[in-house]
Amino acid sequence: MLIQLRPLPGNTRGPMQTESLLRVWRQVLEPRNTRKGRKDGIHLLIGSFDGEGGLAIECADELRHVIVPELQDAYPGMEVRYRPEELRGNDSVTRSLALTLSPDVYALRTYDTFLDEPERELADPIAGLLSAVRTGRSGRMACTIRLSLTSVAPRRVRQQRRVIERLERGFRSDKWRRRYVSWACDHRRYRRVMGHLVGRWCRSVKITPVKSSHKEVEGLFACRLVVECQAPVEATQIADIRVREMAAAFGRFATEDCRFQTANVANAANRRRIRPFLLTSQEIATLWHPPVVSAESVSRISQSTFREIEPPLRLSSKKGSGGVTLLGRVKFRNQREQFGIAADDLRRHLIAVGKTGCGKSTFLQNVVIQQMQQGRGVVLIDPHGQLVDDVLDHVPKRRTNDVILFDASDRQNPVRFNPLQGPPGSDPTLVADSVLTAFKKVFGFDEATAPRLLHIFRHCLLTLVGRPDATLLSVQRLLVDAGYRKSMIAQVNNNAEREFWLSEFNRWNDRDRTQYIASLQNKLGAFTSNARLQAILCSTEKGIDLRGVLDRSQILLCHLSKGTMGHDASTLLGSLLLSSLQLAAMSRADVPEVDRPDATIVIDEFHSFLSEGNTTMADALAESRKYRTSYVLATQMLEQLDTHTLAGVLGNCGSTLCMTVGPRDAETLCELLGHDLTPQDLMQIPKYHGYLRLLVKGAAHTFSMTTLPPPRIIGRRADIIRRVSRQHFAQTKQVGQTASKSAQTVSMVNHG
Repeated sequence: MLIQLRPLPGNTRGPMQTESLLRVWRQVLEPRNTRKGRKDGIHLLIGSFDGEGGLAIECADELRHVIVPELQDAYPGMEVRYRPEELRGNDSVTRSLALTLSPDVYALRTYDTFLDEPERELADPIAGLLSAVRTGRSGRMACTIRLSLTSVAPRRVRQQRRVIERLERGFRSDKWRRRYVSWACDHRRYRRVMGHLVGRWCRSVKITPVKSSHKEVEGLFACRLVVECQAPVEATQIADIRVREMAAAFGRFATEDCRFQTANVANAANRRRIRPFLLTSQEIATLWHPPVVSAESVSRISQSTFREIEPPLRLSSKKGSGGVTLLGRVKFRNQREQFGIAADDLRRHLIAVGKTGCGKSTFLQNVVIQQMQQGRGVVLIDPHGQLVDDVLDHVPKRRTNDVILFDASDRQNPVRFNPLQGPPGSDPTLVADSVLTAFKKVFGFDEATAPRLLHIFRHCLLTLVGRPDATLLSVQRLLVDAGYRKSMIAQVNNNAEREFWLSEFNRWNDRDRTQYIASLQNKLGAFTSNARLQAILCSTEKGIDLRGVLDRSQILLCHLSKGTMGHDASTLLGSLLLSSLQLAAMSRADVPEVDRPDATIVIDEFHSFLSEGNTTMADALAESRKYRTSYVLATQMLEQLDTHTLAGVLGNCGSTLCMTVGPRDAETLCELLGHDLTPQDLMQIPKYHGYLRLLVKGAAHTFSMTTLPPPRIIGRRADIIRRVSRQHFAQTKQVGQTASKSAQTVSMVNHG
């Protein structure tokens, strides 16, 4: 099994940390390689993986559990991947060279001597080796540098110590020093005889110490170095060239006294006969270590795109226990435990931010399904429709009769919804303001751009709210039908409302009145003439009871497909539902808090239903916790929200899930998430991954996670749910008949 290492971009922890790790690994290897003559060790690789240059390790499984955690502690955020060994095909050829260090008694050039001029900054010595193993993206050619480490036998250490001691005593000349080193280190057969004779001769003359850069005896590894290239048979000559290039790349580590040389062996089996050379931890760390920032100039370096952050010690993990909703799995090193959010923490709301295609819909689907399985009330507002379709197959059988499918694209069996009929006992002013706020979004107006239009519309709504036979069609009739207007004014109890109609509205002459109300008629006409909206919004029959949905723990699935019914119509329905849900939640103040059943409102692309300056969502998040109403929001971009709404949403959402986002959102969210996350980290999050700032018993913790996969479909239940919902909640008469009658009413109103 190959352990591929992918450090984070911008890594600043280089060979110094690897040197410390090697000292620990040497202690692990020594007892292992002295048992029953075993010589298996650690193989450090620099190679091309899927067209990218990177690092890898090969070792036994029992060593892997020691080496990998140590590496991840030394290099926080390093990603570890386990790759199976690739089988070589019959149509490929492998060319390799074994390198040896001669003489290994002297030290190589180490990382502290590599400097960039003129900045005098440390240059990463591994950059040249990564360039040497780089191959094309086709994957037909693979280059590898393999440095194998084992512990040093005590006998070899004693021999090395004798040579070092002899060098420290000095020689008559540098010529005799080199000759002694050549005899002692290269000519192994004559080492004892020639070393003894040279030693006796040197003691008989006056010794002049000669300065040399020999290495320390302690902390040595026995090493073997092989470079190889696997290529197609027709590219054999190219493989030979690449092998020589990789061998030449080690020339940068040579000194005046020692250098890497090619070992002349006929085949791979004879390499075992080559005596391994000795390297210190510092020398090995120079040859192999995770690349630092200065090495990133080398193209196609294998790097991690996801910084892993450690989770808190105690996370809720039992699905359904105490109302826990599972959100995903921990993504930190080898930890993959499932975790969730408790009901009390969910009441402080959750927001998921991420670009399209990053996995938000799958995340929301799992949340909705778990709420249904746990028997809670749940409202799903989906502006695309696909999420509702995916959820229908997962409705538990015991909850079939609880589902209200509000499918705005269903022409034959529409579900009614009259926004002018607020919850029982609600303030008419709040109901009127909620409807007005929804229309501001689709009108594109505010108090500064169209004050008179909104002023007239507000008074129309205040007059009609709560009337059993009033719908949005009644607004136009109220403006142009004097008899109808007179009958409505007679039922108004608010003196300010009566004053508007009797004094201000009647004081306008016909020409001014026509001019003032024409714009409002045009805007409303665009919606009241829509056949689908007429069947849904302009029916006087009893429609969706949002307060009942919350109190009876029902399931309301709102299918508001923009592609089917149009952008403006979908936005209007979603805005009206959102405003009415807030009123329904607040109306539960007449019930003790402990008696209010929990309900979860899940809104995908919630920014679509908010106008600039609209405080509906911010107010709902701030006030709904006490009413046992939890919001789970999802959006693609936070920059689509105005400043005040953004501050209200981020400030009132206790938990925040960040998936792949754009540069502006990344700057905002990295400050919220903390843990030294950078905008670059948030812009390159892989699919189904994310950083979660989770509320755990009132305290926020940020960690890395992956979302859960879509639940497996046990049985196709969508058709059953649709049929039962139509029987219980849909209109019995056809939309065409309703649309025809509504069109006649609109025509009569427009003609006075």
